[in-house]
Order: sequence, then C-alpha cells, then structure tokens
Amino acid sequence: MNSTERVLAALERKVPDRVPTFEWAIDSGVINTIVPGADFYDFIERMELDAVPVRPDYKKEIIDNDTYREETGLLKKKMTEDYLVSINQVIKDEKDLARFEFPDPSAPHRFNTMKKVIERFKGKKAIIAWLRDGFAEVRDLHGFEETLIDFYDRPGLIGGIIEKAVDYYTEIARIARKLGAEVVLTGDDIAGKNGLFMSPRHFREIIHPAMKRLYKNFRDLGFLVIKHTDGDLMPIMDNLIETGLDCLDPIDPSAGMNIALIKRKYGGRICIKGNINCAGSLVYGTPGEVEKETRRCIEVAGKNGGYICSSSNSIHSSVIPENYIAMLNAVKKYGVY
Repeated sequence: MNSTERVLAALERKVPDRVPTFEWAIDSGVINTIVPGADFYDFIERMELDAVPVRPDYKKEIIDNDTYREETGLLKKKMTEDYLVSINQVIKDEKDLARFEFPDPSAPHRFNTMKKVIERFKGKKAIIAWLRDGFAEVRDLHGFEETLIDFYDRPGLIGGIIEKAVDYYTEIARIARKLGAEVVLTGDDIAGKNGLFMSPRHFREIIHPAMKRLYKNFRDLGFLVIKHTDGDLMPIMDNLIETGLDCLDPIDPSAGMNIALIKRKYGGRICIKGNINCAGSLVYGTPGEVEKETRRCIEVAGKNGGYICSSSNSIHSSVIPENYIAMLNAVKKYGVY
C-alpha cells in the first residue's frame, strides 16, 4: 500500500499494511532540527508521513510583526508557538451577526496552497482539507469568555454563528473535493482536561445538530471525516459518534481519555487517532520511553485496523525532536500488520 491507501483503509476501519501516522501541526523549530531548511511539506515527504493536512488561504493585512487582520476582520496574534490567537471581537450581538458574511469561498486565492499540495502529493499521500465545524468560529468571532456566557444568555446568537459556519465550510469542502482532497479534518476543541467548555446539554442542543448536518454534507461530497478535539469527551462520546464522524483525534491522555476503553467501546464504529502523550513522554521522556508508549498504543488500538498513530495533540515546540523520531521509528517497527 502507499500512504493514501493506508490512511483511507484505517479511516474505513480496515486493516492496512501498517499503522499510518501523520500530524495536523508540527512546530517549525522541531522540523528544522530534524530536517534543516525544510518546511512542513518537505518534512512530510522526507520523514515519510502518510497524509498532508492543508488549510484554505486567507489574505492577511499586516498590523505588526506578530499581528495581522484576516478577511473576516479577526485580529490574529502569534504567541510562543506557531499557533495564532484571536484578540478582537467581530460579532458582538445579533445585529453584527446579521451583517456578517464569511469571505468568498471561491475567491481566486482561496485554494492556492491546496492546489500546490494536491499537485505534489496526490496519489502519494492522503490529502486532508483542514477546516472547522463551528465552535471555533464562535470562540474566535464572538470571544471565548463571551461564548461560554452566551450559551446560557443568548443561545440563539451562538447557534446563528455556528449555522453560518456550517454553510461556509460546506461550500469550502465542495471546492476542495473537486480539487482532489479526500479527507476533512475539523479542528475545533470543545473540551479541556477538566471537561467540556460547555454543558453536555448545550452541546447536544446547539453544537451537535449543526455538527451532524455538516458531517453529513461532508460525507455526501465523498469525504471521510476526522474530528479533532482535546479534552475529556466521555460525557458526550455517544453524541460525537452520532454525528457521523469517521475518526476521533487525539484521545487526550492528559484529560484521562483511555485509549483501550475507547477502542473497546467505539472501535467498531470509528477509527481512532492518537495518543502518544505530547505533554508527557514526547516532552519529558527518553526515546526508549516514547518507543515503549508507541508500541503500547499500537498493540491496544491497532488491533484489527482502524488506528492512526500520532501525538496526543500536535508536535509543538517543547517536543524533543529525538523523541518524535523515536515515535516515527516505533510506528514502522511495531505497526506492521
């Protein structure tokens, strides 16, 4: 099998030739230490990862060295990681919501990077359109604290933003599919290590119906769907499965998510991706300890297929490069079926 076939087989809960591996984000410093001068895509090729996540492109108005304005009006600021944080509130109330429109999904520049990635990797690596499924748009456009309050005070406003996001990302996915993407990854964290960011009731009443509609749209377009969210998801695991996702990432061990339990209860219905601890062994452990943890995850979650080995979130700047290399080597060593 090549990488594309390997990833698609795992997502369909089939048995590939070996356990696939890829990350949705790898810190540029870690990349440069392992493969000097490489960018994200060079690294994927050199280190033989199995999939290429790629986002749509957005024009950026530079404010200063660390801050820019997106087409949505959001101000984004780079913090200590490559990850960007929103620092303004675009949608304050229902009037703002009525006026707000997402950027043109078919703008000429929107898929420049995706087209290049597809030209380079199509048929060699699984092409993943890295999108969103609603909550992160509310968190960014309305503000995180404001969103948590307004689940109670103004649920209609929260739901309205999510519904606009569903329509927008459906159209983005439609274009990405025509270009040749095969998988959708949605990267909206809905929980942390202490639990959900909202009550289970609010998830079920506001987020779940929109997520279910969006995932049906994705699947109707021919996509397989990976849902990424950190945190303790156990109170809503059954609801997540009901959305129609094909894979859950990353089964967060720092939040008490037990990969053996998830495999046993849900492995017949979804693919599992994760959960090498990027807040534990990948940062504080030795290469030998990482190898041992990787082997354990493969033995527990890889049985009968349906498993993608990866970190428990991303390869961030504190990950020891030698430990990530040990993880990748262990996948090849122990992941063969």
